[in-house]
Amino acid sequence: MKRITMLTLTTVLPLLLGLVLPTGEAVGQQAGPTFHKYLYLVRAALTAEGLKNLQKQPPTALKAGVAKFVESVGGKLEFWFFDYGAATAYSVIDYPDEIAAATAQLSTNAAGFARVTIRPLLTAEEMDKAVEKWPPVRVPQHQ
Repeated sequence: MKRITMLTLTTVLPLLLGLVLPTGEAVGQQAGPTFHKYLYLVRAALTAEGLKNLQKQPPTALKAGVAKFVESVGGKLEFWFFDYGAATAYSVIDYPDEIAAATAQLSTNAAGFARVTIRPLLTAEEMDKAVEKWPPVRVPQHQ
């Protein structure tokens, strides 16, 4: 009886609370919210026009505007920081897919307030998978 109670407490209860996910391909096929994020490190180097804009609206208002813009393409602003020495804003944004990320980058650059670059981010677990697939590389032989 104690073994069944322990099994219930250690397996079923966490599943009910959503603390443990099933392993394998079933996770990606489940209905409901997706657990994979497309996270991007975004660097926005403010242009002269962008710096003038900071005088018109405080950085907190700029952050709120960026969050609203990101949401308009289906993303979510996770973090936002300024590097005052380089007049650059850095953020981590969760976009639903690469098309949304590209759309945001293109339209932001076209506006002219900042020069935006986007870099995809991987989790440590995703990087583990990439390393596992790493093919052996042979150095070319000089003849």
